This record gives sequence, C-alpha cells and structure tokens, in this order.
Amino acid sequence: MVIIPRILVGVAALGSIILALGLWLGQEQVIPALGIATTDLAGGLVGRATVRADIAGLFGGMGICMLIAVIRQSVQWVNAVLVFVGVAITGRFIGLVMDGGGDAVIQPIIVEAVTIGLLLWLRAGLSKQGA
Repeated sequence: MVIIPRILVGVAALGSIILALGLWLGQEQVIPALGIATTDLAGGLVGRATVRADIAGLFGGMGICMLIAVIRQSVQWVNAVLVFVGVAITGRFIGLVMDGGGDAVIQPIIVEAVTIGLLLWLRAGLSKQGA
C-alpha cells in the first residue's frame, strides 16, 4: 500500500516548495515565523540573499526531489531527499547539544523526524514494489 506514503510525501513536497516560494517572495512574513533575523552591515541585504539562496534553496530542492520521487516512484530520489533531511536534522541536533533549547527548538526536529519517517515508509513500499 504505497499510495498513502506517496500522498503524504507529496503533501510534504508541496509544503517545502511553498515555504521556499515564501522565502523568495515574502520574506517579511515568513522569516519572523522561522525565528531568523537578517541584519548585517549591508542593511540586511546579505542576510536576505542568504535566506533566499541557502534556506529557500534547501527547501525548494527537497520539495522538488520529493515530487520527483513520488511521481517516478523512485527509491533513488527518496534517498536523495533523505540525505538533505538527514544533514538538516544533524545540524539541529548539533545546535541542541551546543546551544540547548526548549519547545521552539524541538518542534522543527519533530517535523524533520516525521519527514524522515514518511520517506523511509515510502522507500520501503517502493522497494517492495520493485522486488
């Protein structure tokens, strides 16, 4: 029954792409919700450009790879997204160890852990289909 994880990963893909678009086009609304400040010596220009390139790039890339994985039913594309999310959650854990944190820090870890779980569920289903 691979349809349920495909739908859920597809929804996650759309969420990632929408977030990337928000970071590209509507930073004033999205950045504060993420707890990011974009102040720098250039009046925030470097910070906003970094958010657009790095953070939006990560979410946009993950979303596109998830959509390709769902559409093509490809274990390889699922694995590519797992690399992205695995590196991201590693950074979250490093931050948790080095900086500590409360609920605000734990919530994104939970989202990434659930995403990893959905991707592993999809990969398992796709592997059974291909076997």
